[in-house]
Amino acid sequence: MDEYNVVQEHAEDNLTLLCGYHHDLKSRGQLPVQVVRAKNTNPHNVTQNKTAMHSLFYYGEHAEIVAGGNRVIVSNRSVSAVKIDGDSIVDFELVDGNLMLNLDFRDRDKAPVLTVRQNELVHSTHLWDYEFTGKRLSIREKKGQIYLTVVFEADKQRVVIEKGLVSHNGVDLLIDPRGLCILNNLISLSGNSIAGIDTAISIGDGSGSSGPVAMHFEIDRRTYDRGAAIASARKRMAQAAKVPPGYSRGCPQFPVSLSAGRPATWTSICFLPYPWERSSWGA
Repeated sequence: MDEYNVVQEHAEDNLTLLCGYHHDLKSRGQLPVQVVRAKNTNPHNVTQNKTAMHSLFYYGEHAEIVAGGNRVIVSNRSVSAVKIDGDSIVDFELVDGNLMLNLDFRDRDKAPVLTVRQNELVHSTHLWDYEFTGKRLSIREKKGQIYLTVVFEADKQRVVIEKGLVSHNGVDLLIDPRGLCILNNLISLSGNSIAGIDTAISIGDGSGSSGPVAMHFEIDRRTYDRGAAIASARKRMAQAAKVPPGYSRGCPQFPVSLSAGRPATWTSICFLPYPWERSSWGA
């Protein structure tokens, strides 16, 4: 807080973390050190349980959502990649001719972890650590344990959800670079490409979804061992990643490519539920 050229040391009680805006004000002498010290004893973000808004610059008529290796292509319409009980978890919304990003990631206690509303990002301050480096936001539950990682590639009109553990109305989703798993019933989705659909993945009560839906799953909300489910899901996704394309322990596995402009005669796909059963979709 006191300038290094004055005190010539890095004492712990003289260190604080400022955002770029307030750091510039202090460097120009417009933010007195007395104010910084007073605010440091009771940080604004801690009292509000959330950060100030951070603007994202998505625009135009085309965008892409990648979640757990599944790709949703958005073109000149509002599209949700994942809905639970009709509530959108991640989507692009068409507003005045431009696509704007929305995210609603919560923990099991329904507390917001990361929220984006029409390109305005706010994240919670109740977890252990948050790091925004370049385009990548990483949220850690504790040291060395990633809770959520999202890459905001606004220059490519793409958002990539690399890792995450998201809950909504008793439904738990594990997102991993190798796949997306509904932990309640251990259904995993990976390698799918979806276009021309209003909702890519619908889970639970789908009455709130309008327009074409690519995949819909009913959900068992009974109590289950989430820790065991996470371990099992990660093990299966790791095993599936080692299997040559087209095969999964004897089960043909076909990445799905869906488009609203085509007849609904979709090929069989393997969602990798234990014991590697085959799920068939048809007209």
